[in-house]
Amino acid sequence: MRVADASSLAAVQHWMQSVILRPTGEDPGHTITASSRQSARERLLVHQRGYRLRLLECMRTLHPGSVHLLGRELFDGFALDYLDAHPSRSPTLAGLSAGFAAHLARTRPDAAPGADREAWIDLLIDLIRFERAFTEVLDGPGAEDGFGSASPLRLLRVCAPVHSYLAAVHRREDPSPPPPRPVLLALTRRDFTVVTRELSPAAYQRLHVSYPAAPASEDTP
Repeated sequence: MRVADASSLAAVQHWMQSVILRPTGEDPGHTITASSRQSARERLLVHQRGYRLRLLECMRTLHPGSVHLLGRELFDGFALDYLDAHPSRSPTLAGLSAGFAAHLARTRPDAAPGADREAWIDLLIDLIRFERAFTEVLDGPGAEDGFGSASPLRLLRVCAPVHSYLAAVHRREDPSPPPPRPVLLALTRRDFTVVTRELSPAAYQRLHVSYPAAPASEDTP
């Protein structure tokens, strides 16, 4: 790269970040030099592809159940569409998929007028919501690490026992998609381990009232 001073270095860093996050197809020869084996465009492409592949691998790690449900190729397609529409703004990789379920709900392929609602899409969205809640509870501040006096808590209303499905995937089993039935879940953490409980409607409502600060999703997005 051609860098003359500190001010131009800052400009190059800003430009590099922008073309990696949102490739424009511009000729980068004004900033990146060619090598004996690669043109300036090819050298930039290495960074662009590497960045997307790293984010995609992170999405797979955050959503192993969804990868198992869809297969890697279909999951990657959904994940890349989300990443293209919502470039990462999180300072940590754990926050990368925070808007994934909402994005799928907005762009679901059966959303066209007159189209029949497909149950597998409801299952996918709720599985992603559960995986997201699992990550937030696992990584959230709690009594074990000296932040706060209580463990993190999430409440979820889902269309199938996605918690059992994800647990089977974590055990490296090959579970079939769970049959649909309404499920109420509470996720908390004990000794740095996420604990999930299936609740009765009355127990769910009591927790919802007793812990109003606990994020709760009342309906499938």
